[in-house]
Amino acid sequence: MRVNWFLLLLRLRKRAIMGVYADLLNLAVAAVALVVSAVALGFSIFFWYRQFRPIVTAMVETHHGGTEGIAYDLVILNSGSIPAKNIRLLVTDQAALRAALGAGANDENKGRWLACFEPSSVIRLLQNGARTSCSFGLTHRDPRQSFWIAQAEFLIQIEYEGWFGEKYRRDRPNMLQIADSESFTGGMWGPVKTVAVSRRA
Repeated sequence: MRVNWFLLLLRLRKRAIMGVYADLLNLAVAAVALVVSAVALGFSIFFWYRQFRPIVTAMVETHHGGTEGIAYDLVILNSGSIPAKNIRLLVTDQAALRAALGAGANDENKGRWLACFEPSSVIRLLQNGARTSCSFGLTHRDPRQSFWIAQAEFLIQIEYEGWFGEKYRRDRPNMLQIADSESFTGGMWGPVKTVAVSRRA
């Protein structure tokens, strides 16, 4: 039986080439899987880093409201996952703050209700999930007694540190609005009168 060595060599070469292609394909698949895993790990670390931090915000909240006026609190909240320390509140637009003040904003009241913006007013520690507050002026039916102008807005910057010492000074500015937090439209229910319903026998 004669053996066609030429055809045999061609077949062996073809098998060798197919084996090389298979190895290259396996290598490419493994490389792609490695890249995908590395990207997923990078995203996981990035989002973990973004979440493993304090997130301190401020809002104006109604302390007490009545027919004559509304008294406000300035509330500072830490909604992050670790405690915050050395929290300072800075007014970024003094002109907007002045425009928000009413006729009743005399020097005595400014010293009382704007003390939270003084450099010496520092919140040393605020646990994650905790809040603290201070009195923050009022609006009154009589404009001469109103410390704030209702619905006025101004920006503040909140600077603070994380529990492990990282500083946060470039968060987005926090907008404060002088408004009733119990009703965003100003409308609220008064006493509900009992309505008599007649019954037919």
